[in-house]
Amino acid sequence: MFVPPSFSRVLARVPLDDRPAMAARLLRRSTAEGVDPTSQPIRDESAMPYTAGLTGVDLHMNDVFTYALVFSLVAMCLIILFGRFAQFGDAHLRHLFSLSATREQQSFWSRNRSSLWPNVKRHLLYAPLGKKRHNREMQLSSAVNFGTLPSRFHATLLVLYVVCNIAYCVALDYSQPHARTLAELRGRSGSLAVVNMVPLFVLAGRNNPLIRLLRVSFDTYNLLHRWMGRIVVVEALVHMAAWATNQVQASGWGLVAEKIRSNTFVQYGCVGTFTMTFMLLHSPSAVRHAFYETFLHLHQAAALAAVVGVYQHVHMHKLPQMPYIKAVVALWVLERVLRFGRVFYRSWSWREGFSNVTVQALPGEASRVTIEVRRPWRFKPGTHVFIYLPGISYHQSHPFSVAWAEMGTATASRSSSSSSSSSSSVSSSSSSSSSSSSSPRPSDEESVMHEKMAAGGKGQPDVPSQARSTISLVVHRRTGMTAKLYDRAAAAPDGRITLKGAVEGPYGALDTLHSYGTVVLFAGGIGITHQVSHVRDLIAGYGDGTVATRKVVLVWTVRTTEHLEWVRPWMDTILQMPGRRDILKILLFITKPKSPREVISPSATVQMYPGRPQPQVIIDKEIDERVGAMAVTVCGPGALADGVRHATRKRVDVANLDFIEEAFTW
Repeated sequence: MFVPPSFSRVLARVPLDDRPAMAARLLRRSTAEGVDPTSQPIRDESAMPYTAGLTGVDLHMNDVFTYALVFSLVAMCLIILFGRFAQFGDAHLRHLFSLSATREQQSFWSRNRSSLWPNVKRHLLYAPLGKKRHNREMQLSSAVNFGTLPSRFHATLLVLYVVCNIAYCVALDYSQPHARTLAELRGRSGSLAVVNMVPLFVLAGRNNPLIRLLRVSFDTYNLLHRWMGRIVVVEALVHMAAWATNQVQASGWGLVAEKIRSNTFVQYGCVGTFTMTFMLLHSPSAVRHAFYETFLHLHQAAALAAVVGVYQHVHMHKLPQMPYIKAVVALWVLERVLRFGRVFYRSWSWREGFSNVTVQALPGEASRVTIEVRRPWRFKPGTHVFIYLPGISYHQSHPFSVAWAEMGTATASRSSSSSSSSSSSVSSSSSSSSSSSSSPRPSDEESVMHEKMAAGGKGQPDVPSQARSTISLVVHRRTGMTAKLYDRAAAAPDGRITLKGAVEGPYGALDTLHSYGTVVLFAGGIGITHQVSHVRDLIAGYGDGTVATRKVVLVWTVRTTEHLEWVRPWMDTILQMPGRRDILKILLFITKPKSPREVISPSATVQMYPGRPQPQVIIDKEIDERVGAMAVTVCGPGALADGVRHATRKRVDVANLDFIEEAFTW
């Protein structure tokens, strides 16, 4: 491009990277206005050196605050890790000393040994942000959902992290010229935004190593991920605003527009900032809940565009943040490789392709999904998986709790499956006890319970026996994929379809209940799928002498007796397990019974009630009759979870009592 000599005076004061854009702007003004634009002075010559490059950027302090931010995150993780070590150490000792202990001998573990830890649990760890509401969703209407509130502990961590980022951004040298201060802010905010992208992508991953290391649920990391994303977007906007302010001060909005049109470095920066802003605008809870599947696709595409934009923006000028953005790319690629590796390992065989998935429509608009896994795994209670059903929802994956697992001896090949179908074995003692010919005949109590469930399910057939290793889920019909799945199965002549699919997992299973003498499990609706695996595990462990548990209380709330069909085959197995009568009590609450005759208790250990449970009454009763340490767990709607949390918090100083909540907010 030819540059008239008269422009040299102006261009000499412009940073080297900005000279092509400035020259183009001067030429356009000269052509359009018919005057020499160099005869008009630059608006602020002192600001011109700070409009691009690293001039005015305090690289040393950027490094200092970057290390401070990393240190803050590491320190936070170490504090949580040491706390977890203390918890697990205490639980392990309690487990060992209680294995052969009688109910009376476990009384040592039933009491708190100090007032400090119960107060920490009551006022910080288990406390909601306000008085009671935590997981109960804030809804303007059935279609507009504003999400949930963080707990007091989570809110404390978030406030500290936000304050740290604000402090690091505003710790500038305000004695220097205003333009130089803005350049320093530009460098600081941009640096922190890129550094924060590393934990942002770590927390977003299903294979986040911190889940196992700290025993913190994915749901908690998902909350932190959302807030960390907001921090990154704000810092990116501050970075761009500081740059634009100096540009406008030096040469007006014309050069800003010109650089956006012609400067590749600026364009990639705009791609990163604009896509981050788009993610911020389309990710509020009301939008996520109303259009979740659309949100998920847009969010993933925008995240990829943001990473590409930031990477190129940093790479073109070899900025000091290059190692951090490379770490982001490496983490994203590794996480995707691990996901696909899990999917193919669990679900693929060369002879038969992906897993066979049987879907059975159940009363109450639910589907029982049974998946043949190609390779056996060691099932643990409380796990969840992501399932892929291309015939229903193309490439999307959705999380569901694993309600039941049968670990057969069959291999992935068809021939070995047929040859071993008559001699399949089950790895867990609970399933062995229910499938062999030596299992005790069901008592009258079990028969009545079976009849009630069968009547509620209108005679639905049991889950077909499988020689292969299978896992089973129950999927409640909502919208999107779950609605398509149920509708397809319900439309089949026998209410059952078979598809090809894949499973990714297992995930979760962070909390073991083996060290507690008393376990109370609350379930609301479909939340029973999380709790039924714990019930099976504890009864099997009691029979084998491998758990300290001497008392299990399952409290399940359903709308009608039809919903009992969701887990009837598995409850039949549990009711026939050896030792079940010694430790298990089931409380069923039917909130909308069709007739009072439906709500009749079969026995003292299986009781049915109309209406909703009162968590405080149930927990107080079990505390008075507890054996050893006591755990209260809940999986269900937010209102139920908050009620159980509130009731447990009020009694943590009365007994050695722990609260565990299984939730998946999105």
